[in-house]
Amino acid sequence: MRHALIALAIGVVVLWATAGVARAYPQFQLSTGADRCTACHFSPSGGGLLNDYGRDEAGDTISGGGDGRFLYGAWTPPDALQLGLDLRAAAGVKDSLDPAYALAFPMQSDIYARVGGSSGLSFTAILGLRDSARPPASPWFDMLASREHYVMYQGDDWYVRAGRFFPIYGVRSQDHTIYVRKFLDLGLLQEPYGVGAGKYGDEYEAHVMVFAPQPSPFFGAAPNDYGVAAYYERRVADSKGAWAAQTRIMGGPDERRAMVGGVGKYWLEDQKTMLLGELDLGVQTFPHGGPARGQLAAYAGASYLPKPGWMFGGDLQAWKADLLLTGDSRTATSLNAQWFPSAHWEVHLLGRLEAQALRYDHPELLALLQLHYYL
Repeated sequence: MRHALIALAIGVVVLWATAGVARAYPQFQLSTGADRCTACHFSPSGGGLLNDYGRDEAGDTISGGGDGRFLYGAWTPPDALQLGLDLRAAAGVKDSLDPAYALAFPMQSDIYARVGGSSGLSFTAILGLRDSARPPASPWFDMLASREHYVMYQGDDWYVRAGRFFPIYGVRSQDHTIYVRKFLDLGLLQEPYGVGAGKYGDEYEAHVMVFAPQPSPFFGAAPNDYGVAAYYERRVADSKGAWAAQTRIMGGPDERRAMVGGVGKYWLEDQKTMLLGELDLGVQTFPHGGPARGQLAAYAGASYLPKPGWMFGGDLQAWKADLLLTGDSRTATSLNAQWFPSAHWEVHLLGRLEAQALRYDHPELLALLQLHYYL
């Protein structure tokens, strides 16, 4: 009960702050024996609320131990009600072409609620706060946002849902600043409205979503586009690896974009290392004039999980807004150290070097320390 009261007190304080977005940890798929995201999460795309198995894994496999249940088991909601909370604070330094400056801000504050059983009809909603990492801050009532809310029907090996959520696409990292999220319209508060469906097999999963512009600017700065996205993943090597093919076509009043890409995942069990990669190629066109642009986004990362509670990783990233131009490229490399001391807690240290327009002699530096708590 003491843990539960402390958790609720932290939640009340931090919810009066700015917010960011976190998603699933793709490093835990395959490496923990979970074939797909729904093994631990209610959402087909991962992230958000953990199911009972996911909460058990949070204490027994992923962290240094502890009770992963909601409120540490002090109170168990009814079977048809699932609740959760995600809080993330960050502090660090950014050194770019301008003078370096310090950052200290609450990155995420989300409340989760889901009504429904493990199958059949359910409703999920996420309520959080949105704002900039730097002042001036907005009044709290202007910061309220719901980045996900949808109705879903689940069968034994399929689902269909309608509402606001991201299409299943890419490596689905919890880091919204990686290029394959940031530059592919998968960043902060860019979830569209649409209808999605998916099917699972013993060695595969397939998902499709049709989406449209948001009905109100209150819900965030999502692209003003109509489109469709599709994703097919196949597991190989006795579920130690997986490959995926994906495509997304979207268009609005000012631009149109067609993307095709692939994702690769492989768990090196003896080396305790998870490999993740993504490559996307696309064409961007402009209805009101202007030449078409070929585009490329790439990500390659490796994460070392030496024992429960620890994860160390690094990655290489690239973004080319126009393959025919020079001087518009971005490349980056990141190092991550993550400590999960016990269920509900994470400490994350991130360091990133980024070069714009091939200026490797003067890269930008970001160093960020995050404290993450979930309930």
